[in-house]
Amino acid sequence: MTDLHWALLAIAGVLLLAIWIYSRWQERRALARLDAALRRGVGDPLAELKPATAAAARPVARRIEPRLGAALGATDDSASGEPGALPAESAGASAAAGTPDDAASGERAEPSAYALPDGWSEDPLLDFVVELRCTHAVDGVTALDARGQLDRLQMPLPAHLAVWDAKSQQWTAPDRFGFYSELLVAVQMAHRNGVLGEIDAARFVAATQQIALAVDADFDAPDVPRLVMQAAELDRLCARFDVQITLTVEASDTPWSADAIQSAAAALGFMPVGTGRWELREATGELQLILSAPSMPTPRLAVSIDVPLARPGSSPLTVQFQIAEQLAARLDGRVVDDNGRPVQRDGHFAVAAQLATLYEQMQAEGIAAGSERARRLYAA
Repeated sequence: MTDLHWALLAIAGVLLLAIWIYSRWQERRALARLDAALRRGVGDPLAELKPATAAAARPVARRIEPRLGAALGATDDSASGEPGALPAESAGASAAAGTPDDAASGERAEPSAYALPDGWSEDPLLDFVVELRCTHAVDGVTALDARGQLDRLQMPLPAHLAVWDAKSQQWTAPDRFGFYSELLVAVQMAHRNGVLGEIDAARFVAATQQIALAVDADFDAPDVPRLVMQAAELDRLCARFDVQITLTVEASDTPWSADAIQSAAAALGFMPVGTGRWELREATGELQLILSAPSMPTPRLAVSIDVPLARPGSSPLTVQFQIAEQLAARLDGRVVDDNGRPVQRDGHFAVAAQLATLYEQMQAEGIAAGSERARRLYAA
């Protein structure tokens, strides 16, 4: 070959290399524009929130966090003079700290815009969340397949998948016709009936990795031992406040039949929720009291306050004693303590101070009694 041939080959090689470099540059520009369009206007509202615990303060970038009003865990109850209500100074301190209770009327009047259709929204104390950053927009069918993969795990604790909808600028459930740039995969770490152990934590992390591969996403791989440790800490916190206060209604003569108990319970507003169990709820749906019988027929009924689920402002102790007395009157019984000794009407004052202290401790730990966070943590 002549020198001319070699020169032409060299020029052709340089041209081909330049074309390849230019095409790669154009591709990167197009991806950058697509990414910017998908993420435009997304801020970080968590920067304005104070997490309930230091462990809850995990960094979040370029996304609007699904959040609960309960994330701050305060309470709206002020000193009402009723047994079980928080002291005025406690309520005032909460207001000064800027921590409104999600059990207050504000949350009920205006539900979170970031809650998924199943009612879930991320809580930094309860949920372990992994963010999947997709390298390209993911269609709705793929996102639904990812959610199905998570559902098939059948985790012992609630697991959820959310997607970022750039059109509505919020996290939502995947839709078959949508396109999404990010996904959240979450699992609740503990509740009163269980805690995320090492095996289930490993299963969750493995499923998250498979979902990330399926949607071609980048993510920060979770550390299983750290996840298990966080779950154990939450479980200990949950057990600390898992308290019930019970009064016993005892038959004066023969045991009561199931029909007699049902009639008396219905007359006082209780609704049956299972064999030998009834619940009394407020007009807003919050649990007030639990009525239970160990067997049928029975000479004893338990009237209980599930402390984490009872709002302080509902005066649970006062209601408990009133209901116990009315049940005793209807069933020809008497109200007694665990040792079978009669309980006087003013006996609730001896318990009120202890209950108020417990409510204050729960609030200080970010789990306001009766709040959405407490309802999730102490779900039956």
